[in-house]
Amino acid sequence: MTTERTQSPWESIALFALDFLVPLGRFMRRAEGRTALAGWPEMFWRFLPQSFFGFWLMSLIPFVGGFLYMLVLVPLSALVHARSLGAKHPSHRLMLRYFVCILIGFGGIWSAVGHLFMGPWVAGQIGWDAGSPFQTELAFASLGMGLAALLVIWIDDHLVTALVLAKSVFWFGAAGVHVYHAVVHDNFSPFNVGTPLIGDIIYPVLLLWLLYRSLGKTGAGGGT
Repeated sequence: MTTERTQSPWESIALFALDFLVPLGRFMRRAEGRTALAGWPEMFWRFLPQSFFGFWLMSLIPFVGGFLYMLVLVPLSALVHARSLGAKHPSHRLMLRYFVCILIGFGGIWSAVGHLFMGPWVAGQIGWDAGSPFQTELAFASLGMGLAALLVIWIDDHLVTALVLAKSVFWFGAAGVHVYHAVVHDNFSPFNVGTPLIGDIIYPVLLLWLLYRSLGKTGAGGGT
């Protein structure tokens, strides 16, 4: 018989701040073991808007804010989830679920909103001509993949594998386009050769590695 350790005030404050900035992590903990799509209306009207605010706050940190959110806060949220299940560390599969849900899911919706509602500004930051219908198509492609990725909150299995492979092809392809336009067309706009290009390389490598390590593994919290 184990005794649950009482959190210190500082731990409680840190958890509150983490859940405020990464609310989808809190929702994923609450959804553990629940039926498919349980609580999805609350996710859309509460947890997604709060995610927009939390990610926006982190994006105010120049250059590295988005990376800090995805590569530090999201893994910390997965760690809290694992410990709520009695494990010391999150398994590769649980970490992968968090990245798929938040990086691909929320990130896809964030990207779609930018391309749809701030299209001319986003295009200018990338070095594109504003008003191209292809930007609108990209927005809906990002939105569709983002919504599908949110399903991993309840549905894991092969959905995670499919989403990681599909998004990785997009990321690597986008990185190639960015590099090509930088070399051939001298496009050194912030969103062409800046942090988006770095993310287009780092994120698929990370997710494909986690996918490889998680193949054949079971268990949400522990494991390898």
